[in-house]
Amino acid sequence: MTERGCRTLENLMFKTAPQDLSNELESWRGEVRAQYAGAASDELRNEAAELLAENAIDLQSVLTEWNLKSRDRHGDVALTDEQLIEESQRSIAVLEEWGRIELANRVKREVASIASSNLAKLSRMAMAGEINTFWGNDYAAHLRNAMRRGAAMVTTNPVLVNIARAEDPAYWTPVRDALKEAFPSYSPVQLGYAMTIAVVVNNARLLRPIWELTGGAMGYVSLQLSPKEAKNAEAMIEGARWVWQQLEVGLGGTPNCVFKVPGTKAGIPVAETLTSEAMGINVTVNFSLPQQIAFAGAIENNSTTKVCYRTQMDGRLDDPVGDELKEAGVSDWEEVKTWCTTAIRQREYRMLCLPPEQGGLGMKKSIPLPASGRGAWNISRSIIDGSHPIPIFLTIFPDKAEQFDSEPREIDPNGMWAELPEGYLDKLYRSKLFRQGYEPDGMTVDEFDDYLPVVNTLTQFAEGYDEFITWVAG
Repeated sequence: MTERGCRTLENLMFKTAPQDLSNELESWRGEVRAQYAGAASDELRNEAAELLAENAIDLQSVLTEWNLKSRDRHGDVALTDEQLIEESQRSIAVLEEWGRIELANRVKREVASIASSNLAKLSRMAMAGEINTFWGNDYAAHLRNAMRRGAAMVTTNPVLVNIARAEDPAYWTPVRDALKEAFPSYSPVQLGYAMTIAVVVNNARLLRPIWELTGGAMGYVSLQLSPKEAKNAEAMIEGARWVWQQLEVGLGGTPNCVFKVPGTKAGIPVAETLTSEAMGINVTVNFSLPQQIAFAGAIENNSTTKVCYRTQMDGRLDDPVGDELKEAGVSDWEEVKTWCTTAIRQREYRMLCLPPEQGGLGMKKSIPLPASGRGAWNISRSIIDGSHPIPIFLTIFPDKAEQFDSEPREIDPNGMWAELPEGYLDKLYRSKLFRQGYEPDGMTVDEFDDYLPVVNTLTQFAEGYDEFITWVAG
């Protein structure tokens, strides 16, 4: 899809008044028909057909909830499902008229997939205020597909860009080559930054209408700079300032972006500085309650920005805790370990997010963000009802999103408060890593950098970063 075509679709979905949609779509379809009829190549005809297909899917997706179906914004003129289905079918009918039967059938399959999606159901419940859990895409690609199921943010970094380029070299290699041609004097590291910025700007533009419609409450891209600087506060601060300026130029205004700051000792002054300069952050490489307390305090005391997040990397702690439980002779360690980060998240939310009258600290400037899930339980046990004061945002790998949507599921508004099975907390305490992560004083700030999940994650990120830079230089 061309950038112009994508822009047109975004305007139809996010910027068109409901009462004007039918006329706007009719006019737009006329333009697409003309493009198809006058196309000088199959490529241009295919582009026109793809635009109609994308539109037909969008009209029966969660994208309609932000504007066209919003009664909060439009009252009685907000559109109904029936009206949107009718408009979608008109676009499908044009495809069938052109003989694009397989493409029309692909649209119908995708619409059916969205209709049965548990994530789409979760998103609609969140927008209706029934729950206070939202989600985002934990990948450098496929964002629009996730947005159709309700994704309201995306996380990316050089490592994820590296995974995406390996998955789709036909798309990413020309992007790299164009940047090398545009910036011949750039070093490989500078080209890596440039490519990451290009990905971030593209994703930020896709999410920007949500950011605008929600007044900056949602629609963010989380981006990470070099993971090899995770213990160098000055380098992280200067890097973030430089990238922020590039993003301001690329987006023509305040970036709808937050910087990933590692949960290391050096990350604390970075969090303090960036948030005091109105740059949002997302604390990553973050596993434990001691880390959450330290960074929540840094954000609460310094932030002048709209939104910050505190990631908890579930699977990256659950897995080594499971290894320790197995070594300790816990027979059902595989099941017990799945409750590790659930227990930590419950304690974290009670301590940091609940108001003082409910026994918490009432911190309002940072949002819990479960990530790196290993199964459907990580999603189900992160759902809170609409009465909770601070939302929870999940970021979900595409394969885990597909897994969550693979069978019908009930969305329990109190899923996060699922009670640990009897005896499980005692079993979890047999893991030193769990004790360090679960107890508020389980670690000092000086011990953050040596916490095993921190060491393992930074090592993996650095290796992925090196591989990415080598490819960029190729």
